[in-house]
Amino acid sequence: MISVIKMYNQSKENTRRYLLAYHGLLNEKKHEGTDGIMDFVRKVGCIQFDPIDVCGRNADLTLQSRVSEYHKDWLDQLLYQDRFLIDYFDKNLSILPVSDWPLMSRRRTYYRNESRSSEVTDRHEQMIMDYLMENEFACSKDFDLKERADWYWSSSSSARVVLETLYFRGDLVIHHKKGTIKYYARKDRLFDSKLSDHVMSDDEHDDHFVLRRIKSVGILWNKPSDAFLGITDLKASRRKAAFERLLDQGKIISVSVDGIGDPLYIPSESLGLFTRKTEIMIPRTELMAPLDNMLWDRKLISTLFGFDYKWEIYEPEHRRKYGYYVLPVLQNDRFIGRIEIIHQKKTKTLSVKRFWQESEFDLASLKHCIERFACFHQAKHVEFDSAWHITSDGSSGSL
Repeated sequence: MISVIKMYNQSKENTRRYLLAYHGLLNEKKHEGTDGIMDFVRKVGCIQFDPIDVCGRNADLTLQSRVSEYHKDWLDQLLYQDRFLIDYFDKNLSILPVSDWPLMSRRRTYYRNESRSSEVTDRHEQMIMDYLMENEFACSKDFDLKERADWYWSSSSSARVVLETLYFRGDLVIHHKKGTIKYYARKDRLFDSKLSDHVMSDDEHDDHFVLRRIKSVGILWNKPSDAFLGITDLKASRRKAAFERLLDQGKIISVSVDGIGDPLYIPSESLGLFTRKTEIMIPRTELMAPLDNMLWDRKLISTLFGFDYKWEIYEPEHRRKYGYYVLPVLQNDRFIGRIEIIHQKKTKTLSVKRFWQESEFDLASLKHCIERFACFHQAKHVEFDSAWHITSDGSSGSL
């Protein structure tokens, strides 16, 4: 008897709405408070961390677009007071549930076996671990290590290199942060024995993390993608084998979307949401984080939404098409453009520099979004630059 696999088909419009509903970005916000943050992070596995703060850090920008009346200190509370979340690697540097920390053991093994300037760490490790036995936490400034050492981003102080290496290896965890300064504590002192490595076979590892990424984005294809960054040793052949096993196990479902030749895959528990026709009930506009989970596969977003986005922060200025830190603007089920905003902390001013329109939009909804964004920053003033653009043909306008 030949088994028949049922294929589920949707239009691009309904697939866009599925993806937005999956992320809590359609109609009213469904996530509230710290419980809402935890619900969202558990669903997507992690949110990507980046320390640059032009108009909010990436993790905060991701959460403010989903959590009602989001406060930045809620995330710090979950990380450094409640200890329900933890800073570590998943898709690059990320924030993830503490309960998932054991699953990242391959990354820690890698750093135990291979890291830059490991001889510097070997030389100073015991001194730093002894210091942290006597003291609750420490930052690089607490150690008088004058020498410089080769590090991943640039030459750095030996103290920073040793602390970060021990953090990468899992011997230390981040106790708290003050701005961009990280304070570390011994993992065994802060978490006792609750955090131990979880060892997986190659197949178990690949299956877990491929499924994790599909759940992070909500829908993916079996193609090279930035969504799979950070999965240790995941080659194309192993990725394809993982998709096949996950399909056989019923953990993911293959779906088709009109106009897209390649099959797409969703978590099996999301089938009801995928097949449901979702209506837009209220107008909603959100400013999206550059490294938002939904945007991890830029080619897929371009295919589904017709919106091409590149984070130009690492591009030389003369090669930037838009700007240093520009956010996608989502309205209802479309990206209507991108916006450049700077939060001037000293004057508590939200400076709206430019808006590049790419489709028709609801001006009142955009205005309300910017007002909410000012509240998110606790800004007292909103200023619009004279170069503010309201139309795609370059003519200027004003909100």
